[in-house]
Amino acid sequence: MKKSTSLAVILAAQFLLLEPVLSAQTEVAQNLHVSGAYIRTMPPGRNTTAGFLTITNHGTEDCKVIGASSPLSNRLEFHEHLHQDGMMRMRPVDGGVVLPAGETVTFKPGSLHIMLFNVEQKVVAGEVTQLQFNTDQCGSVEFSADVRSLKAPPMAKHDH
Repeated sequence: MKKSTSLAVILAAQFLLLEPVLSAQTEVAQNLHVSGAYIRTMPPGRNTTAGFLTITNHGTEDCKVIGASSPLSNRLEFHEHLHQDGMMRMRPVDGGVVLPAGETVTFKPGSLHIMLFNVEQKVVAGEVTQLQFNTDQCGSVEFSADVRSLKAPPMAKHDH
C-alpha cells in the first residue's frame, strides 16, 4: 500500500511540474478571429492547393503567424503574388505574416495566401477541414476551412 501511495504522489508531483509547460504549448489565441476560411479543390494529378481567409487581431499587441498546420498536408507555406517585370510571380513569405494589433489581414487569390503541399487525399468540395496558425506572441488559433471547387459556379441568368 505504501508503494502505491508513493507512486501516486510522485506522478502527481511530476504532472504539477509539467502542467505549466503543457499550458504554454497549448495556449489559445483569444484575440485572433478567423473568418471566411476556405481551400480549393485540386485539378486531377495535382497535390498542391491554396487556402484563403480573413484574420483579425483584436489584441493590443502585434503578433506574427510563424507557422501553420493541417491534417491534409505536411508542408504549409505562406505565399504572395508580386508583379515583377510585367509578370505576376508567386513567392514564399519569409519570416511569417505580421498581424498588427487592431487590424485585419486578408489571404485572398492573387495576393497573400496559404499553400498546402503534398496533399495525398482527395479534397472534395463541400467538405470541411481544420487548420491551425501558430504565432510568436499570441498563441495558436485553430479554425475550420470549407473546401470549395476550383471551378467557378455558373453565372446566373439575368434578364435585361
